[in-house]
Amino acid sequence: MIDIAIVGGGASGVLLALQLMRRDGKPLSVALIDRAADPGLGIAYATPEADHLLNTPADVMSIYPDAPEHFTHWLEANRHAAGARFLSRQLYGRYLQSALAEAMARGRGRLRIVTGTAVAVADAGERARVTIQDAAAIEARAVVLATGHRPPSVDKGALRGNPWDPGLLAGLDRHASVLVIGTGLTMIDVVISLRGHGHRGKIVALSRRGLLPRPHTASPPALVAPEVEVLFQGALSARLAVFRKLATAAGGWEALMQALRPRNQDLWQSLDEGEKRRFLRHLRPWWDVHRHRVAPSVWQRIAEAMADGQLAVVAGRIVAMDAKPDRVDVAIAPRGAGEGEVERRMFDRVIDCRGPRNGIDDRDPLYAQMAADGLIRPDPLGLGLDVDHTDALVGAAGRPSARLFALGPPTRGRYWEITAIPDIRAQTARLAGRLADLLAAPGAAAP
Repeated sequence: MIDIAIVGGGASGVLLALQLMRRDGKPLSVALIDRAADPGLGIAYATPEADHLLNTPADVMSIYPDAPEHFTHWLEANRHAAGARFLSRQLYGRYLQSALAEAMARGRGRLRIVTGTAVAVADAGERARVTIQDAAAIEARAVVLATGHRPPSVDKGALRGNPWDPGLLAGLDRHASVLVIGTGLTMIDVVISLRGHGHRGKIVALSRRGLLPRPHTASPPALVAPEVEVLFQGALSARLAVFRKLATAAGGWEALMQALRPRNQDLWQSLDEGEKRRFLRHLRPWWDVHRHRVAPSVWQRIAEAMADGQLAVVAGRIVAMDAKPDRVDVAIAPRGAGEGEVERRMFDRVIDCRGPRNGIDDRDPLYAQMAADGLIRPDPLGLGLDVDHTDALVGAAGRPSARLFALGPPTRGRYWEITAIPDIRAQTARLAGRLADLLAAPGAAAP
């Protein structure tokens, strides 16, 4: 039996493994379970496209909260352009894998990689058992789900439900018409990929409001120190009014968002459930495009695609869609159109970029089994898995587990902002400390 099994070898799982290997005191044994043979990449950093850039400046992308220059030092040591503000996600993936290799070497067998798909988790009280397809089961004193993101939907005919599939553009005629559902960061990636592969056909990007992510400024915004505490009290509408005043005083929204960045999770948790639901219903699209921005060079390429007429951004919703093997027939209700007014269009390819899914999906064997056994339940907002303040999974009976935890995007209901490295690295540091304390406590099951 080992101490901790981490299910998922993307960025979240790797960052937790790295933190556990750094813990002082009693050494811990850790298994990192991932279906891929090269953990550390996950969806974000396994991209085959060199033009897919980080959406966060490199100087804040260290994997360790207490070593903010770790990434820039790694860049210098490996002779990369440490001065560039936005780097490729491929490069960052190599950084994660390099840190993992170093941790494995230092751990001398305490950290091991298990290649396979976890299909079941059983909680036996003092230990848990992880069943792995095509590999031996693992017994551990604690299990952490770091399962990351799932695609928005599934493939059907000419509809592609996984926008991160490496073969997404395979067999696509360069003059084909393409509809991209969603106008966020994933749409940006798809358009960059299409243009990079020499695509010449028309591209339509559709979302209810037609909002696009805002670009970062070419240089870091001037540092400001607005009194953000005033945003942590009062009704949501009153907070929004104060936010607008602070943004004006700070010289623009970007400076204020930058100042608020370390407190985003606290801000979310200061809202009651009703206010959170109102935020998701009315303010979420505006928050997303201002909070999750793109590199200036990426924005320039999107602007060029719109200027030359290849990319059209449309505000509206899909009323009906019929996916055939060689085309997709779509009925679109434009935003502001009258009742029953729709536009019927045909596209050679439709790509679903509505954003990742983090909730319980019965098509996922692991989640289906854990839900059936009452080990997990959705969070109250339906954003992911229900966890308590220690990141322990809350089961169907409403009790937090003593052995099962979750990390990263599946915990979005509690934290909201938990998809970027700066947020995940802070969570992994906290969780590593809790796990170490749990396993060192008197009465904890001995391996």
